[in-house]
Parts: sequence; C-alpha cells; structure tokens
Amino acid sequence: MSDQDAISPHGSQDPIGQANEFLVWAPLITQSGGGLHIFLPVLDRGLDAVVHRLNDGAYLALQVKGKTYLHSNEAPIAVYEKHLFTPDQLVIGTHLDGDRLGPFVLVADAATFEKKAARMMDRGRLMLVADMPIHPIPGHSWSEDLVPFEKLAERLGAVKLEPALGLEAEPVPDEDRLIGSWGELEVVRRLAFLEDCGLFRPFPDNETNEVLIRRLMTGSTIGIQVKTSQLSEPDARRTILVNRSNFAPAPTTFLVAVAWMMHERRFHEMCLVIPSEIIPSFAAIVGRNYELHFHPAGSNMPSRLDGYRIPLASLTDTFDRLLG
Repeated sequence: MSDQDAISPHGSQDPIGQANEFLVWAPLITQSGGGLHIFLPVLDRGLDAVVHRLNDGAYLALQVKGKTYLHSNEAPIAVYEKHLFTPDQLVIGTHLDGDRLGPFVLVADAATFEKKAARMMDRGRLMLVADMPIHPIPGHSWSEDLVPFEKLAERLGAVKLEPALGLEAEPVPDEDRLIGSWGELEVVRRLAFLEDCGLFRPFPDNETNEVLIRRLMTGSTIGIQVKTSQLSEPDARRTILVNRSNFAPAPTTFLVAVAWMMHERRFHEMCLVIPSEIIPSFAAIVGRNYELHFHPAGSNMPSRLDGYRIPLASLTDTFDRLLG
C-alpha cells in the first residue's frame, strides 16, 4: 500500500480518481501548447473526456484509470467492458504517487485493452483488468503500452502549437454573458434527450465548440457553437457576431442560434442550425468578426439563411439525423 492509500479515508476513492484525471488534463494542454482541447462530460456515461485534437480536428474519447496502491511493481487498473464503446477509444492508466503521477502511463486503445486484459465479474458486470507495471519490465505484456508521462500528448498525436497573434475579442457585458449561458444550457437541455449520446463542455472554454455531442456506440461527434440573441419584440431582427480569431470551420462543427424573448422570458420558437463551413461564404466580415443577420420569425424578404431556420422543438431530432 502506498502512502496515499494509508492517508486516504474510506470512501475517498472518487475524489482521488477526480484528482487523478485533472493531473492528466492539465499536462495534455501544456504539453501540446494548447493543441489538445479537453471536453468534460455533463453527465458521466462512461467516458471521462473527449479531447479535440486541433491539428487534424479529430475527437479522441478517453477513459482515465488510476491506482494509488501497488502490488509488487504493478498498479492494477480495471474498466467495465460496457464502457468501452468504440475500438479506437483510449484507456489511460496512471499510478498516483502521493500528489503527483508516476513517470510512466499506460495508453491502449479499447481493442488492445479488450484483447490483453484479464476478465472478472463485479456484481454481474464484466470488468477488464490490466496489471499495469509502473515502469517498463522486460517481458511484461503491458510494457509495450507504457509511455513516458512527458510524452503523453505526443502519444495522442498532438502537434504542439506555436504561439500566434489572434484578434482580441471584444469585451462582453456580464448580462449578455449570462443570457448567452442560458442559450447554451437550453441547447444542452434539449440534446440531453438523445439517450444514446453523451454531452461534453470545454475545459477551458477557449475554442469554437461550446458543446460536444457524441453518439457513444458509434463515436460520431459534433461540435456546436451557440449564439443567443435578445429580442425585445417577437419579429425583431438581430445580428450574430462570430469571432474570427478562434473560429475553425469543420464538417463536424455547427452554429446554433437561439433567441431570448426579453419581455416574455422564454426562447423563440425558431432557431438556426448552420454548418460552420458555409459561414465564411455567407457572412460579412466586419472588423474582427463574421456577421450574420438572424430573423427568428422569418420575413417576406428571402434570405440565404432561410434553409437553416428550424423549429427549436425539432433541435433534438435535427442533431439525431446529423449524427447518423
């Protein structure tokens, strides 16, 4: 038993596991120079995070398992089989030594983990167990899956980003930020009804996507940027501003625009769902922003955005189809 086990009271495994995860997330950000963005689950459905790899736009599903105690030179880790959703999902195993991680971590995709792990039953659930060595041991079946901790981001395929000058974002009033958060939460609330999907929020919130939705059993993932307009009248028109400095169009990224009815204190019945790739060709460039015009109630004047205006009530079904 390690010192951490000796001082950890009964029932403290969950906080220790959470600390272990954050000791992984922060170095992934620093090692990659911001090239890996961490998205944490709104509700734990079996994935500890989805990582957005900016150099190629890929989304990596991660499960992190840590142990504080040792058996000889091994720290056994266990994963429920039902939480390995896709073959390319990654399992990261760590040894938590006091308040820091050990020098090596295990990184294996789900296909490898299922192939090499031992099996045991836990209250009727199949559990996969790996006797993870804390350092490479010649002949040990898991030694080839160990990675020096300082090269973890490299193992995840990150290309370290060089510092770049971006356009400074305009300051946003606190009231607008608050109402903007209502819009994000409204989108999350509606998408949560897709029972076979997981929802994730960025940590920190510094990229195009403010919400990720992932179909767990297929790995299909969509990133969403949410824009919330404020309407004083139901038929009002508003301008949507998209900061160009951190906007990265991609086939898997969409913009959702909702409108908050200020006097009625509710959201308008209509919203926009726009593929991010069309925004540069549809929008005007005004200073540091892309500019789009949002008229939730519609108009007799045709607009290029009319084809992307849908009932807010159909948002769930729309993303169900987009996920395939």
